[in-house]
Amino acid sequence: MRIEKSGFHAYTTYLEESPRPEGNETALHRHVIIIGGDKYSFFARWSGKFAHKGEKISFDWDWDRTGEFRNIEKRSFEAFAKDGTVQIRGDRSDTVRRR
Repeated sequence: MRIEKSGFHAYTTYLEESPRPEGNETALHRHVIIIGGDKYSFFARWSGKFAHKGEKISFDWDWDRTGEFRNIEKRSFEAFAKDGTVQIRGDRSDTVRRR
C-alpha cells in the first residue's frame, strides 16, 4: 500500500537500544508518524527525522504479520519541501539488529 504526498499530524522518535556513552545518534530508533489518526512506524539507525513539519510525505507500507502495526518501507520514504523538491534524509539501511 502507499501513502502519497500526505501531510502528517505528528512525527516522534524513540530510542530502542540502551543509551550509549558516546551518544545515541546512530543507535536504533523507532520512528512513529501519525496521519489521520493512524500510526505508521519503522526502525532506523538515526535519531534525526526523515521529514519536517510542513512537508508532505510519501512511502510504501504494509501490515505486520499480526495485522496490528503499519510498517513503513523506509527505502521508499520521500519528503517533499514546500517548493516540491524531494528531500532524502536518514539511514535507510535494513540493519535493525539490537546491541
